[in-house]
Amino acid sequence: MLNCELVVDLKSFLLVKTKPGMEREILDRFKALPEVREIHLITGKFDLLVALESEETEIDPRQRVAEVVMDKVRKAGGVIDTRTIIPIDAEVRPSMGPPERPTQKGFVFVMSEAGKEKDLMSKLLALPEVSGVYLLFGKADVLAELEVEKSFVNPPPKRIATLVETKIAKLGAVHDTDTYVPLESIVK
Repeated sequence: MLNCELVVDLKSFLLVKTKPGMEREILDRFKALPEVREIHLITGKFDLLVALESEETEIDPRQRVAEVVMDKVRKAGGVIDTRTIIPIDAEVRPSMGPPERPTQKGFVFVMSEAGKEKDLMSKLLALPEVSGVYLLFGKADVLAELEVEKSFVNPPPKRIATLVETKIAKLGAVHDTDTYVPLESIVK
């Protein structure tokens, strides 16, 4: 009998609300976790957006993400609230290596018309600034991961806002968006 295991790379996201003044300390704590690939300092209801990635051989790879959140994040102190986002499906643009110029990430949670999520994912991924799209459970149906060139003339927050207003919001089936442009990002 062969012992075959399916290996799955699971990218998930974690929104974290910290106690006031503890944002940097919690950010530094995330740097030490091997499952963490990106940490973004954001503003709004949450303080951090963290991208986790783990190679799993379990039947349900979400279990490892839940363990990280419960055992390493919530128990460490300084965290008021978390929202764990485990995509149902994902489409990611293949990496072409490091960009020629510095870039800035942005994240757009999209609420869409029921039954139009997959079509919307394809339309989003057709936009050159969209590096990945993730189908979600919950209030937001799709998460679009953006990457725009840094520029003093057209700074990333303005460029991302324009992209959301002029392109993403005008795609068919988009009801609403919730956009995050990190103040600072750490990519491992």
